[in-house]
Amino acid sequence: MAIECMPEVSKTILNPKDVDVFISEISDGIYRICGLVDTYGITFNQFLIDDARPALIHTGPMGMYPKIENKVKEVIPLDKLEYVAFLHFESDEWGGMQFLQSPKARLICSDLSSKLNLTGWYNIPVDHISFWDGEVLKTGKKSLRFIMTPHVHHWDSMMIFEENTKSLFTSDLFIQPGMNKPVISDDLSEAMISLYRAVGIFASEDPVRKTTKRLVELDPNMVYPMHGSCIERSMFGRYVDAIMNNNFAYTNMLLGQKLEYGYGVT
Repeated sequence: MAIECMPEVSKTILNPKDVDVFISEISDGIYRICGLVDTYGITFNQFLIDDARPALIHTGPMGMYPKIENKVKEVIPLDKLEYVAFLHFESDEWGGMQFLQSPKARLICSDLSSKLNLTGWYNIPVDHISFWDGEVLKTGKKSLRFIMTPHVHHWDSMMIFEENTKSLFTSDLFIQPGMNKPVISDDLSEAMISLYRAVGIFASEDPVRKTTKRLVELDPNMVYPMHGSCIERSMFGRYVDAIMNNNFAYTNMLLGQKLEYGYGVT
């Protein structure tokens, strides 16, 4: 379990160069590129959408970049990549910035990420594209609709819903620990809740549950979390129920370590 590893995280610089990386086509030209990072006990996932204008969702952290790049090259020439998306501002989301050296690649993010995190930093692509809630980017046959999800982990967080295949990219929502099959066949919703409690990434259940209700209305065929396996329609309800019916917000636990004088509920 990831929880057992977490007390050592504060002593570790996340630069996982030795992670084995795998690629699987999940559905209709959408590929999952993943590697298990033992420090955290979770996979870091990137998603390549092979279309007329290919897009990569997440880049992985800096140390994983070369192996992730090689997996992208198994599907498309790297110079064909047009979009690189991150769903909130963290190194596992876009630490592999070398993808932006691809001639056509444009960085895309939420409007809040652009205004709050990218403005004023050295060497950040000034021509990045930002999106607000409900806006759509067409990559060819696929249409990426952007969903603002503030405080579902970070206040600049967003998700992406591909409308034609009904594919939902949820970043840190619906994650599971461990290295499992590309598409989950087991109910790991209890492990998901335990992981959230130990990591402390959600300050409150309220914005997470409001977002979850909205996602249910989309009726996704497949859910693509940032960490863990993809979740097909038949399993999705179990993870939704776990979010709606369990407490998992921050209670002075951060990356598996107890903060004695935190501001969370004890």
